[in-house]
Amino acid sequence: MRPLEILTFEGLPSLLRTLSVARWQLLQRLSEEGPMSIYELAKRLERDYKNVHTDVTQLAAIRLIERQADGRITVPWELLRAELRL
Repeated sequence: MRPLEILTFEGLPSLLRTLSVARWQLLQRLSEEGPMSIYELAKRLERDYKNVHTDVTQLAAIRLIERQADGRITVPWELLRAELRL
């Protein structure tokens, strides 16, 4: 089991910019289908490679995606939980 990691966002607008619908779909696809290259992920999502690459780079920067030694990317999490304070 992985240790708990906490990401903090300034509020809902910041969270939604970071985890857009397209990025959420990307995370779901990786979680369901396992490690793959960015190229393969873009093909499966039917999205432009450059845009998927940008999304992967942003998600990797906040550790929601990991790059493996062979260059494939993966989602190491089974659960993402959000808490919003009013």
